[in-house]
Amino acid sequence: MIHEASRANGSHSNGQSVSRPSAPPTTSAVERIRRIAADRVSIQLSAFSWYRYEVVDPLLVAGPVRFLNIGTGGGVETLRLLRKGNHVTTIEIDPDTAARTRERVERNGFGDRHVGHVGHVLDVPVTGLFDGVLMCEVLEHIKDDFKALQRVSQWLAPGGRLILTTPTASWGQVLGDEVTVVEDGGHVRVGYDGPELDAMFADIGLITLKRFTMGHRLVCWHQRLERVLYSTRVTRPVGRGVSFLSRPLMPLLDAVPGRPLCQVTLAVKRHA
Repeated sequence: MIHEASRANGSHSNGQSVSRPSAPPTTSAVERIRRIAADRVSIQLSAFSWYRYEVVDPLLVAGPVRFLNIGTGGGVETLRLLRKGNHVTTIEIDPDTAARTRERVERNGFGDRHVGHVGHVLDVPVTGLFDGVLMCEVLEHIKDDFKALQRVSQWLAPGGRLILTTPTASWGQVLGDEVTVVEDGGHVRVGYDGPELDAMFADIGLITLKRFTMGHRLVCWHQRLERVLYSTRVTRPVGRGVSFLSRPLMPLLDAVPGRPLCQVTLAVKRHA
């Protein structure tokens, strides 16, 4: 799958908090346009990634509440949470992506409501309880997925919600993806189906409230086209244009039946 986000797994597990000074203000019109394109329009996202964020957005609680964002989407996911008035803690494995997230947060004026950590989700020194956890396309990258979910459950306050997106195992391996035996940034498993997630949830005090699928037949073919266009420097600008212009078509394309590529799960922490 096409991801903007660097995932919360890998070898850079130093547990550092991100703390960088704000970038100096600029009055360049070109720079302002670039920031609007990146931060408001998210022009860098594929149509499928944008569509997934749009599907998830109604599940995000408006603040002020405490949210944990695992895997930041380079700040795209984080900004959505902050714009809803929340206090957001992030966990990001990749230092460069974590720095880009912090810069994006600060230039949008949300630095006082954000705390960032760099490291593996199993290692970062995050404490306290959260009202919500957002974890998009991350779990399939972590070898000890059950332990990761256990930690998520420990971070959730009773009644707090987990918003989780994953590839579906029943679809099979997506064209262009590779499954590896080590956490090297790729998938360590193809994905999950609902019953598998529900079985893990039952052991860690989570209850599934709703689940819906997305990325059916025509969306999958569209995603393959995007991947081809994004694969070379020459065709990448064409790919960005196709991705942006086709965003309004994604719900219509997704209405055509077929095996789903992705699923969105909303679960809550049981009260003691």
